[in-house]
Amino acid sequence: MSLQKYSDTEADFWKEHFVHLQHKNMVRANALPLHMADCKAEFEAFTASHPDAKISCEYFPSYCTFEVTLTTTIKLRLFIQNNIKASLMQKCGPEYIKICDAKFPYNPLPEISEFLAGLPNYLAELSQSLEKKSRSNRRQKLAQEFIKAYASAHLKQAFTITPNEDGTFNLTLPAKSINMQITEDDFMQKIAEL
Repeated sequence: MSLQKYSDTEADFWKEHFVHLQHKNMVRANALPLHMADCKAEFEAFTASHPDAKISCEYFPSYCTFEVTLTTTIKLRLFIQNNIKASLMQKCGPEYIKICDAKFPYNPLPEISEFLAGLPNYLAELSQSLEKKSRSNRRQKLAQEFIKAYASAHLKQAFTITPNEDGTFNLTLPAKSINMQITEDDFMQKIAEL
């Protein structure tokens, strides 16, 4: 059984959309809160109007929950008690972990319905974002290998090259206590100057 890894990129993408969802709820005109007594009827009506969505609800004397699966790894969960708390959950291995949550002053089902309607566009946007990040990572790894090869041919001492988040690299020469930042554009010049 392979464990799925937590993805910051995917989590950040969904968190950004979640913030917009909360903001829409907060500024909606003529909005009403969702009371626990109304949850069962509201959730059943929502489920009936979204037959393709994977929705689960649980009702208890002091609270109720509503969950809708957005992707194979992301779900949105509502917890209704005295107020409405919504959470985004990401699958990490066999369990879900909370990646963000917020209180919603009004019934969030209209915003969730609108969100589900836009889900195909969000998924396309996420796919493009993940592909772009993957290409960027591949490019950085390739650049790192070129820099290593160049440094091996021109430096006659031990060195290390480590990538940075911003696309630059750290070149370290332990024997001379040198640590410098290089890029794929300036590495030849900076190594030649050593």
